[in-house]
Amino acid sequence: DEMEFEKEGQIQPLGINGEGLLKLLKIVNNYEDKSYINTIIESLKLFDWFQDIIIPDSLSFGEDKIVIKDKYLYEKIDQRSTNEGFLFILFYITLIVAKETPKSFAIDNIDASLNPKLCTKLMTIICKLAKKYDKQIFLTTHNPAILDGIDLNDEEQKLFVVSRNSNGYTHVKRVTTEDNPIDEDGEMLHLSEAFMRGYLGGLPRGF
Repeated sequence: DEMEFEKEGQIQPLGINGEGLLKLLKIVNNYEDKSYINTIIESLKLFDWFQDIIIPDSLSFGEDKIVIKDKYLYEKIDQRSTNEGFLFILFYITLIVAKETPKSFAIDNIDASLNPKLCTKLMTIICKLAKKYDKQIFLTTHNPAILDGIDLNDEEQKLFVVSRNSNGYTHVKRVTTEDNPIDEDGEMLHLSEAFMRGYLGGLPRGF
């Protein structure tokens, strides 16, 4: 779904399509503790072109844009000129960092609009920030690259494969380090490769 960055939503502080994100960014930017907004800005640097964002201080609806500095461009741009992947990650990071968001929430298909390398790095950042800001996050994905950002040795990070059995019942299996197969050299396979080879489950059968 397209991000509706500027719209106000009935669900506060954020709607499922990004409604209210600009307002929440303004609120975070006005925290006395600037480490919150700085964390958001630093996290966005996983985009190699990103340099900085400028968020208006005013909470008035008339100021409906942020200014984004692309280090390869002379002219500054706003959120309407950036790509959707950038806006999704801005949404996710703000959702985790902001004081106004729930302590526990879910994100469906977190890999939407992101390339594989970004998926892996995003997961690493999310796991780090979830601990720092005491958030519990349930994520779904079909993208193998997401799995490579998970550390199964960390008890606070858990991976589950959800599927349906032959009777149509939903089956949930936790994947641990013991389930992670090794390659011909005795090294553990990347979770993405183990998933694609069918070792972890969660893939359709018959083709």
